[in-house]
Amino acid sequence: MPWSRKAFGALVLTAALSGRIAEGQVRIEYVAHSCFVVESPGGVRALVDPFNGTRWLGYSFPAPIAADVVLVTHPHYDHDASYYASGHAPVLRRPGEYAVGDLRILGVEGRHAEPWGEEFGGVNTLWVLEVGGLRIAHLGDTGLLSAESLRALGRVDVLMLPVDDQDHILKRSEIAAIREALQPRVTVPMHYRLAEVTSLPESLGTIDKWLLEQPEVVRLGTHETVLERLPAKPQVMVFSRSPRVAPWAPELREAWTHRHRAREGPKTPEGREQAIADLRRAVVLAPQCMVFSVELGRALVESGRNEEAVAVLEPALAAAGGDDWEYTLRARDLLADLYARRGDAVRAALQYRLVQRDAYQRELRERAEAFLGPGSGASRR
Repeated sequence: MPWSRKAFGALVLTAALSGRIAEGQVRIEYVAHSCFVVESPGGVRALVDPFNGTRWLGYSFPAPIAADVVLVTHPHYDHDASYYASGHAPVLRRPGEYAVGDLRILGVEGRHAEPWGEEFGGVNTLWVLEVGGLRIAHLGDTGLLSAESLRALGRVDVLMLPVDDQDHILKRSEIAAIREALQPRVTVPMHYRLAEVTSLPESLGTIDKWLLEQPEVVRLGTHETVLERLPAKPQVMVFSRSPRVAPWAPELREAWTHRHRAREGPKTPEGREQAIADLRRAVVLAPQCMVFSVELGRALVESGRNEEAVAVLEPALAAAGGDDWEYTLRARDLLADLYARRGDAVRAALQYRLVQRDAYQRELRERAEAFLGPGSGASRR
């Protein structure tokens, strides 16, 4: 996809248009969690906040998904899994003005709900998609909006914001305040537990109680809809998940059970050996999930078995591809440290450069920069 810039610095992307819907229509598809696909009348597809399908949520991601552009509000694994998009769609994370075909995109600087996101400075880009005469806002894991953010967002017709009955991101009063300030005609809840799919995550509630408090609720009974006009009265629109979203396979659930047991076991020599055995079993059950390889590597290092840790991490990284950036970078960070302890500065530097280039976590970048020296590089994120 060719890239060019306007004189004032806003990025313009030229997208191949196909599978067009009728003029003036906008297709919205709910994948699950906070992930949506918005398709313009010209066929441009924006994938917003794809989630990792092997962690926390208890269900898969239906990869691949065709997209002309990927929008990421913030770098948490349940919002930043752009590696599931097919092809080479550009990934936008930072505030600014963009255009892809007939889709105009505005990124507004926001803040992640506290106390989450401290490891990357609490950034949370608020996205507005202007398409087919509608303005659709996706707020990611927003906290309360500042007056400046509200002004920058402007008119919002369709509002996607986090809602759940355990107030994981926003409290009831905060949800009400945001809706009152933006006055959307349609509110789409997201970031809640899909109880019909899984009992996970335990820290995330459903939206059942919140919906009972709302005067106008429309349950679509499907994962997608085509909008041509706005409703006369403000309403809450509830999507079903994509039918391609499935509960975790038994092997992955069992792997997470082993990981939980490894974490909760006694901190005795016998307990540490049992934890290592549990993590080895988790790696065998779900080799695609980098969490288990990294935690096995750490457990081996804590037991003084550094070379065994290297033997775990090297093949895990070779098979990782682009999946789960966070734990791929944690694996590189640990492996770099092990290479440095060996005295292999060349291999350590190679891993630390990759960490420095891609990591959003401050702790990882600081360790890489301490090894490589100041001014040795800059993050791409």
